[in-house]
Amino acid sequence: MEETYTYDAQMVQFLYRELSARDALEMAHRIEDDSEISADFNALLFAKAQLPKVQFNPSPTVLQNILQYSAKTTLEAHF
Repeated sequence: MEETYTYDAQMVQFLYRELSARDALEMAHRIEDDSEISADFNALLFAKAQLPKVQFNPSPTVLQNILQYSAKTTLEAHF
């Protein structure tokens, strides 16, 4: 069970280009050489493409609150 989890995690890391060059090369060879692994990887690619392309940005009010809090705590630290 642990081996499957590690393998799946490595495939996701490969998908997001988070593996070392050596590990990425090994994974690319596995995907190329094994049709079952290739099918799993293609399913991950499809799933990734289905994820919404959402970007979350804080509102200007939230940013202002953070900056005010930071300024307040900086002043308190000096006194």
